[in-house]
Amino acid sequence: MFMEERRRSILAQLQRSGRVAVKRLSNDFNVSEVTIRLDLRALEAANLAKRTHGGAVLPQGRNISPELSYDVRLRTNSRVKAQIASYAARYVSHGDTIALDASTTVFAMLPHLKQLDELTIVTNSLIVAKDLLNYRDIKVLMPGGQLRRDSVSLVGKPEGLPKLQLSAAFISAHGYTESAGFTESSLEESQMKRAILEQCISKYMLIDNKKWGKVTSFTVAQPKELSAIFTSRQAPSQYIAELRDRDVIVEFAD
Repeated sequence: MFMEERRRSILAQLQRSGRVAVKRLSNDFNVSEVTIRLDLRALEAANLAKRTHGGAVLPQGRNISPELSYDVRLRTNSRVKAQIASYAARYVSHGDTIALDASTTVFAMLPHLKQLDELTIVTNSLIVAKDLLNYRDIKVLMPGGQLRRDSVSLVGKPEGLPKLQLSAAFISAHGYTESAGFTESSLEESQMKRAILEQCISKYMLIDNKKWGKVTSFTVAQPKELSAIFTSRQAPSQYIAELRDRDVIVEFAD
């Protein structure tokens, strides 16, 4: 079992029972107690667990969001995602070089991007690449890496991203909280998203109204690192007000 899978499983156990024990986790996963303590320390650093003597408990009020399959996420809140994606596509012009992550919200940008000429798209999404097979005016560049089935993407080698100066990155996340920022359930997926952001001039986060107040294991970005956040008007007003008070640009996809 990979480290990220083990930590997701630990989170799932925390969500079910509210507490876990180091000794039992060590036996369940057939790893040392030192390894489990490192896992719990990482989860605590992400505000997903609170370590106790001999284990950890779920922090009070913590709303942990598990990752769903790609097909399920594609159908979830699809109308709102399409609105956000349509709005985000206005920030792309003919001839741009952009990056797209492997999220379903960003995937919804493709019908609009296909109308543009001479685009270059860097992506780790196999779904995006397949959907653009017949669009010869759009150049698609991908990193190498390992197949991640949950997101139908290539991960594990963020250093393999093409070394280009990208005009903009469009990414999404599984959730946002003030303490953790924008988070992902996969360590390797979060590393790929951060690598994408590092190569881009403009950095755009697309996040629908159902993801506010939810948190997963690994932080992708803090709001101040982003050029703008695109969301729907149904997003909880307290989060929007707090971000705007910090001079973070939040735009509604109307």
